[in-house]
Amino acid sequence: MGNLAKAVAELEEKVEAVRELRKIVERLDTEIATRMEEIEAIGTELLDLHGDLDNQIAEYDYMAVEQSVASVARLVDVETVLPAIDAVLLLTALRDDEPIPDLSLPLSSFDEDDCWDHPRLTQEDLDRAFKAALARADQRWEEIWGDHSWEVLDERDSQRAEDHADAEQEAIKDRAGRAGAHVMELIDYIGDTLWPDLVEAVESGARERAVRALAAACAAAREAEPAYKLYEVNLSVQYESSPASLGAMGELLGNFETWLTSPKAE
Repeated sequence: MGNLAKAVAELEEKVEAVRELRKIVERLDTEIATRMEEIEAIGTELLDLHGDLDNQIAEYDYMAVEQSVASVARLVDVETVLPAIDAVLLLTALRDDEPIPDLSLPLSSFDEDDCWDHPRLTQEDLDRAFKAALARADQRWEEIWGDHSWEVLDERDSQRAEDHADAEQEAIKDRAGRAGAHVMELIDYIGDTLWPDLVEAVESGARERAVRALAAACAAAREAEPAYKLYEVNLSVQYESSPASLGAMGELLGNFETWLTSPKAE
């Protein structure tokens, strides 16, 4: 009986050790899953943000657009995301009894913004498209009215000036719209292209690829701020040209402007 009791005790110790080991593995699994959910949730938030921007730009709500753009930098914050990436890779290696990953490659290795492929747009790009749109409008006018017999030349000049003004207003609106679309394109690029690549890299244990995707996302997020400024400038031109073209926002701004310039009671 003594030998049997000893054998049972040893077996119980082994079972308890297995239980403890299983608890450790479960804790590792839980921590890894939690960190991965945090990383994946950022991608979901970015895609939701893209949808919000679509509505905000359609409503000319430039203040909401500015807030949305500012939130992008918060979502792809290096100090939050990179530790989560490294935690997943390290804990996975410990759980699977694999070599500890090299965590020495810093994000600063990819600091240069010029090396990234994110969407780009400048005022010069917008102005070229603006001039091209006016040139096409003038060409169409000539095709339609060039051979028309005008009894009074002043009527021809008046009609042409009126049509040119309409075309110019449409081109101004299109220019601001292009700037707004560029903001959305940047956010979509981060959420729909870079972030899935980052998640896949983390899941496969490819730290360098994950870090590179994060660096690219940070560069695109930095580009989003000047992209907003580009949008704001061109939307301001649209408002100055035709406040009514901004719908309810144009009316709100017009009323505020009237209030600011109205005489104040003593």
